[in-house]
Amino acid sequence: MSRADEEGTALDEGQLEESAEELYEHAPCGYISTRPDGLIVKVNQTFLTWTGYQREELLGRKRFYELLTMAGRIYHETHYAPLLLMQGFVREISLELVCADRRTLPILLNTVQKKDAAGTALYHRTTIFNATDRKRYERELLLARRKAEQLAQSKATLLATISHEIRNPLNALTAATRLLGMTALSPKQEQYLRVLVTSSSSLLELVNDILDWSKIEAGKLSLEQRPFDPRELLSGIVNGLAARAEEKKLLLRAHLDDRLPGHLLGDPVKLGQILTNLASNALKFTERGSVTLTLAVRAQNADECIVDFRVSDTGIGIAPDQISAIFEEYTQASYDIGMKYGGTGLGLSISRKLLELHGSKMSVESVEGKGSSFSFELRLKTGENIPLDEPRSAAPEQTLRGLRVLLADDSEVNTYVLTRWLERWGIAFDTVQNGRLAVERVREGGYDLVLMDLHMPELNGYEAVRLIRQLPDERLRQLPIIAISASVQIWQQSSVKTSGFTDFISKPFDTDVLFRMMALHTSRTPPNPPEHLEQEPAHQPPEPLATSAAPPPDFSLVRLEQRAAGDPQVRVALARLTLHELEQIRPELRSAIVEGAASKLEHLCQELEGTIRLLDADALAAALRRAKSLLASDKPAPARVQAVSLAVDWEMETLIETLASIANQDF
Repeated sequence: MSRADEEGTALDEGQLEESAEELYEHAPCGYISTRPDGLIVKVNQTFLTWTGYQREELLGRKRFYELLTMAGRIYHETHYAPLLLMQGFVREISLELVCADRRTLPILLNTVQKKDAAGTALYHRTTIFNATDRKRYERELLLARRKAEQLAQSKATLLATISHEIRNPLNALTAATRLLGMTALSPKQEQYLRVLVTSSSSLLELVNDILDWSKIEAGKLSLEQRPFDPRELLSGIVNGLAARAEEKKLLLRAHLDDRLPGHLLGDPVKLGQILTNLASNALKFTERGSVTLTLAVRAQNADECIVDFRVSDTGIGIAPDQISAIFEEYTQASYDIGMKYGGTGLGLSISRKLLELHGSKMSVESVEGKGSSFSFELRLKTGENIPLDEPRSAAPEQTLRGLRVLLADDSEVNTYVLTRWLERWGIAFDTVQNGRLAVERVREGGYDLVLMDLHMPELNGYEAVRLIRQLPDERLRQLPIIAISASVQIWQQSSVKTSGFTDFISKPFDTDVLFRMMALHTSRTPPNPPEHLEQEPAHQPPEPLATSAAPPPDFSLVRLEQRAAGDPQVRVALARLTLHELEQIRPELRSAIVEGAASKLEHLCQELEGTIRLLDADALAAALRRAKSLLASDKPAPARVQAVSLAVDWEMETLIETLASIANQDF
């Protein structure tokens, strides 16, 4: 090799060494090297630029943990250092650095321990990533989620308001129509009455579809498990739709497999809703021919069977490119079909969601112009020895004769219609227009039952029933009070059960249901609960309050379980969302307390209010109150600040560990 070549080779190696050093110094991530005791021995320029320190301030003078926030130092001692010592590395640890100008810098770090041949630790090499952008994105995502939740709440509130405004006049309309049908009418009046009945039924179906969809969206529907006879279920659906089929001169048929068990265990109400939706759609979109409901057994053993449910028609059919669209909410197969046949476009979407609760899905076969077939399979428990509810004959109208009832409702129309039914049943009644008057009348005594609207002036139903239950007369504490309301929020908030009402019925109500409910709660019938035809379940009187003052627990998962409504997947999803929120806000709480940022702490506490209520996190709430009180004082002692910070962090850690155990469950 010539002298020139040797000089060129030496120059290339020098350039490579300089290039590697430059890459180290100006890498997009920070690098630091420390001795096993944490003393910093090497640091790159990127880290210095981020933190504002000078190199000579750190090298040989500072240990790494001294650059961390107070909470970070605690975590370093309790988690980071032991983990590094035990396994020789740590990955993706989230901490906060205190920069030269005292601001905090969120970081993610990875550390590896370098050892000699004898296994002795020589130094630690740490790679640091600036997590500022990541934290900002996470905050933006949280903000977007909160906005979405607020939008959903606004939609629910709007739905409740619309529901209340529609159901009140609809209640009067349906009840008055039924009363009118009991009078002597001319042929033309009977024709008008049929139009009125059809129109009010269509309007009620529209409202119920929207409310069903809102319940499904909120995850509030769950499946019941009770015995039913599939033949009776199908017979009831066919009989209910027979008049509509006869109007259109269509043949409505039912085919049942001979192998079908006499008793099945499931949710006949929701199953009937699915089949009714499918059969109603089939009748709507069929102009000639037939609609057929088929139940066939696909497989069977001693304990369960797989049943194929199918609804077929000879109607207009569905274009192949429109099959997926028909299951979307508020959607018809095409604009022309929507204009011609009407409807909300919710029936199939609701049916699909109800089938998802069953763990099944809908299949569709269709030929445009020739008809469609909708089918699904369910695995249901069987049992010929399962006792079915005995059918109940209608109670005679004289059952309630002689009762004294107070009706509290501010709507004159609703009051007029309902009192006509009370007169028909031989009930003596008084009426008032607000909750204050209702309390006064009840205090005077003599009533066997109260029917009370929830939305009234002066005192609403909730306030009135609370005052009644607080009266000293023990009889009034047990007085049956039935809530009557058109508001969907009654179902959403489940507030009727906890506010003192005996039962609840929604408008527009079936008068037979109201009759049986009144008979039940005044002991005019045997104490077997009637089978409610309403969408909302009957509520029992509230549990008596405990008299012993037991200390409140640190936290509780009861509310979270209630929101999950028994669905384990919803439970895990709620736990994950809550866990994510706590993990995001935890470091911000630490820095706010350590830095004495009272306004920031107040803002963070407000953000945590919903989570604290959800988890009944009394201990965390108490720790936060102490922190706010401490920061409100002048120059709090550093030791007290550290103690409060540790207390808050401890409670956060307890909640995070509990939620993580739920969130990591697999299905």
